[in-house]
Amino acid sequence: MVHVHAARNVRHHRMLFVLYKKLAEAGVWEGDVDSFLTWAKLGTGHVDQVVGPNGRVYYVPRSINFESMPQDAFARWWDRVIYLVFDRLIDGDELQLRNEIAALVDGDLGQRAREHADRFGAAA
Repeated sequence: MVHVHAARNVRHHRMLFVLYKKLAEAGVWEGDVDSFLTWAKLGTGHVDQVVGPNGRVYYVPRSINFESMPQDAFARWWDRVIYLVFDRLIDGDELQLRNEIAALVDGDLGQRAREHADRFGAAA
């Protein structure tokens, strides 16, 4: 039995922090990078459910580190993060920021980001 682990794309991982920096500089996100990552993990469902002793369900964010998440899973998660940012953080008045973020991504994801931006009258 052989287990093949594809190397994670470091540049792709770094784009997450570029995204955070753009949001923070624009005043869209006021917390630190850890709070942004927690928000992104919770918002995309990248969590484990834990039942506490009182019977309440708690959500614990999962790790996105290189050992915990292969590149294909990270790419899918990144796709959901971009959608989440466009859907919940950036409104129609922030067209320049929307375009800058859409420029960070390429391929099918970039096309979906531009389509989402177009809903608000932005030309990415």
